[in-house]
Amino acid sequence: MCPSDADSAAPQPLAPLAEPHLGAEEGGADATDTPTAVPTPEVPDGVSLPALALHDAVVMPSSVVTLEVESDAAVALFDHHPEAELELLVVYAPAGKPAVDHVADLAPVGVRVRVLDRLRLEGGGRRLVLQATERMRVVGWGQSMPYPVVRCVPVNAGPAEHALVGLGTRRLLSRYERLTAQSERFPKTLLALLKSNLDAPTRMVDLLADALPGEYPERLAVVQAEALAERIQAVVVLLDAQLDRLRVAHEVERKTKADIDASRREYYLRQQMKTIRKELGEEELSQREADRYQNQLTELNLDPEVTREAEREIERLRHIQPSSAEYQVIKTFLDRFFLLPWGINTTEDIVLERVRDTLDEGHHGLDDVKARILEFLAVRKLNPGHKGAILCFAGPPGVGKTSLGRAIAEAIGRKFFRISVGGVRDEAEIRGHRRTYVGAMPGKLLNGLTRAGCMNPLLMLDEIDKIGSDHRGDPAAALLEVLDPEQNEAFTDHYFNVPFDLSKVLFICTANYLHDIPRPLLDRLEVISIEGYTEREKLAIARTHLVPKVLRDHGLATAAPQITDEAIQGIVRSWTREAGVRNLHRSLEKVCRKLARQRVEADDLAARKREEEAAGATSEIAPDGVAPAPAETPAPAPLLVTPESLPDLLGPPRYTHDEAVDRDEIGVANGLAWTAAGGEVLVIEALRMPGHGKLVITGKLGEVMKESVQAAWSFTRSRAASLGIASDALDASDVHVHFPAGAVPKDGPSAGVTVTLALASLLSGRPVRSDFALTGEVTLRGKVLAVGGIKDKVLAAHRAGVSQVVIPAANLKDLVEVPAEVHAAVRFHGVSHLDEVFALALGTARAPEPEPEVTGPLPELEVVAELPVEVAP
Repeated sequence: MCPSDADSAAPQPLAPLAEPHLGAEEGGADATDTPTAVPTPEVPDGVSLPALALHDAVVMPSSVVTLEVESDAAVALFDHHPEAELELLVVYAPAGKPAVDHVADLAPVGVRVRVLDRLRLEGGGRRLVLQATERMRVVGWGQSMPYPVVRCVPVNAGPAEHALVGLGTRRLLSRYERLTAQSERFPKTLLALLKSNLDAPTRMVDLLADALPGEYPERLAVVQAEALAERIQAVVVLLDAQLDRLRVAHEVERKTKADIDASRREYYLRQQMKTIRKELGEEELSQREADRYQNQLTELNLDPEVTREAEREIERLRHIQPSSAEYQVIKTFLDRFFLLPWGINTTEDIVLERVRDTLDEGHHGLDDVKARILEFLAVRKLNPGHKGAILCFAGPPGVGKTSLGRAIAEAIGRKFFRISVGGVRDEAEIRGHRRTYVGAMPGKLLNGLTRAGCMNPLLMLDEIDKIGSDHRGDPAAALLEVLDPEQNEAFTDHYFNVPFDLSKVLFICTANYLHDIPRPLLDRLEVISIEGYTEREKLAIARTHLVPKVLRDHGLATAAPQITDEAIQGIVRSWTREAGVRNLHRSLEKVCRKLARQRVEADDLAARKREEEAAGATSEIAPDGVAPAPAETPAPAPLLVTPESLPDLLGPPRYTHDEAVDRDEIGVANGLAWTAAGGEVLVIEALRMPGHGKLVITGKLGEVMKESVQAAWSFTRSRAASLGIASDALDASDVHVHFPAGAVPKDGPSAGVTVTLALASLLSGRPVRSDFALTGEVTLRGKVLAVGGIKDKVLAAHRAGVSQVVIPAANLKDLVEVPAEVHAAVRFHGVSHLDEVFALALGTARAPEPEPEVTGPLPELEVVAELPVEVAP
């Protein structure tokens, strides 16, 4: 294709190609706005025709088609040529290249057409009825703008009598005959028409190509084939493609026919259900729900990863029937997803003075604990982004661990939610269940955030020491990710399967036993110990908090009963021996229930008397005819609770005031033990009987305590000479060591000092002083080693009325935690060897009584100097 001499310059840019739309034929040309015709330039050596460029539709020769064109070049062409029976050349963009920059890039072969009719469309486009006549080859260009003009010559298809042409036409007829036999889409009338035009193979091929569907590249190849044999081969390709499609369709139909027969009844029933749902308006339910969720997702403006997961589930919901079980599963997931507090935060306002007042108002004492909490919050106020340690309140039940967390949340303006992890054995309760399981649910963490309604609440993980593990996973390992500030920024719950930011959550844990917390988890916690309360602190807590609350809860706030301090002390000593105040609260509630019954019965009796008096008064009418006024209802008499009335209200005392030994005895010593409920006094008894040197140990002891008794027995025998024990007496006697409360499990090494003292007293015949209580671990060499729980043990001794306590010298530093009132009432002895214990507790002289209690600063710790004891070589 060579340009003319007049157009030897570079090709001009081509106007946008027309975008035709095949449609029904319509007649009637519109000549109302016919522009002045632009004369076609004279082009030598060929026919000069205006060109209409197409890129997605192919006009075959010998066909009549209807097109809709809207491009500027097409509109300009028909504006400049309003004449009837206009002839033009349809040219084509190459396959796969709809955007052509120059006219020279168009396909070389076009189709000459005659415009039979034209109609102006809204927007300026044209609907054309074209009659295609022959193929034309483009040999030159006249102009490019405003519409292209081409110079073209007819295409020479070659001899029609060629042997390949005859063979090709027979192949075409054979394939089309197979198409008509396999599908009704291909009319048999065309087959008869093709057979009648065997003597005109060019026309026959064009008729068949026009009747076959195909993609733009396949049909364009038929038009561009200049030789008749090549054109026949291109049509064969179209026929083979249709046969292949029919073969695949028949194969699929054959394979699915059996399934269709088997499920036809179900299909009909579902179609009926669908029709019924449509009549009831249920068919649009999935669409409405999906649109509602999509609007919520758009408003949240979440991270792309989270948005993609939610959109995937919304699209699944959109295409599922509401009656399907899967529909309810997806809807439940989306409901829970949008209930999460995405982007909702409360404002934290840390004012240390207000926090201090709130803690003091709700909790008596606990000065060290409150100081540590204030330090923690002060750091957060100075650096809100600081990833500090996770606080863990450790202590016996009833000392106020949970209420401390609630008070902190209230003081700093955070929402509070408590999550109990005690007894959790399945890791899925922390991380959530995967949605592939029936009954899947999110984990406790995200459930708690949903209930709290914000992303930065104060979450209290209660009873973290009681978490377990089994074949379903290790929940403690899952909590490592939750409580680690370096990992919880993208915590992924298995149910939602999207990252959720937990870094803004303030976690506080509680525990009773630190040794039951897994070590990796304990390393991430900062433990704040909360030991038991003294008797004076319990009295203050009851007077300030518990008594007003229980009176108000039981309807006794009006004319409130008077509960004396002595009565509260009696409850603490004889009915509620504990480290906390939970049982004290329950005992006060029991007292108020009895008082409430007494008041109601008294009020009912008074009401009956008033009714009887009113009935008698109405029968006696005064002389003036006026009945006497009814007597006024007297106010209820206040009730008084004293120590003497406690047995009637609470029953017999559960504990004696002094559980320790009340007099000096041989073979009996007061030990101090630590439990989850605080410290306790543990009386250890030793008994001697005729035998053969055998040692018997009872009291449901653990292995560590049994070994401690064995060590005490061996050391006592080694000190037989210095204690005045006859050697033959050891061989002729059996010794039985017993720990009372035999149903309670006991373990630990801290009873070693007490057991050794009881054995030494038994074998030497010297009584143990009853005003002593002891704790400490012993070695075979007689050394006294440090133990834990000193504050709890000292408080237990103080509650039992013990005036002198023996502790390891290494534990003297722990006495700074002991309240001042206990320091004033108890004398402490720090020992490092058992010989010092023997000199103190087996002596006959009594130590002076402690000074009376004084108020003021903590007195200096007094450590009694031990007396030297001669030890036999």
